[in-house]
Amino acid sequence: MTNILPGERIDDLQCKGYRLIQKPEGFCFGMDAVLLAHYTRVPKDAKVLDMCSGSGVIPILLAGISIGSHFTGLELQEAYSGMACRSIELNNLQDRVSMIQGDVKEAAGLFPSASFDVVTTNPPYINEKHGLTNPHEPKNIARHEIYLCLEDVIKAGAYVLREGGIFTMIHKPFRLPEIISLMKKY
Repeated sequence: MTNILPGERIDDLQCKGYRLIQKPEGFCFGMDAVLLAHYTRVPKDAKVLDMCSGSGVIPILLAGISIGSHFTGLELQEAYSGMACRSIELNNLQDRVSMIQGDVKEAAGLFPSASFDVVTTNPPYINEKHGLTNPHEPKNIARHEIYLCLEDVIKAGAYVLREGGIFTMIHKPFRLPEIISLMKKY
């Protein structure tokens, strides 16, 4: 039996009966995560890394809708990576999905170079020039570039992605010129 902590709930992902543990007072996944999972092309037997994985919704959804072989989530915040691990257990996906608590900026120390066929990310969207901050720190970390910036995400993705691999990201349109510039750089 999976342990559900006080203040947590279990949400139905509407996919193969999969469920996800979330904390309503914390950061909960939104439509952008669902869109990212459904628009990411995952080839047969691909190994997938989801950076900034939060409570693990994207790796769990991808395990349900794609033909990849293994899905790994990478999340900075220990509470959220812990929820993801418990959701993986809740759905009996331990053989296909794993979660690592760690920093995207340290991807080179966590994974070998070119070790994934697909990289997905739903990173913090808001840089220091935009948006109002949230007094709830986990929400703030998920939405604002506090611990990592767009360049950190793209640099890490370029490191772990094999040549010819697929990089899929959801982001704000006003950041597109910056995204294109960073993609060319890395």
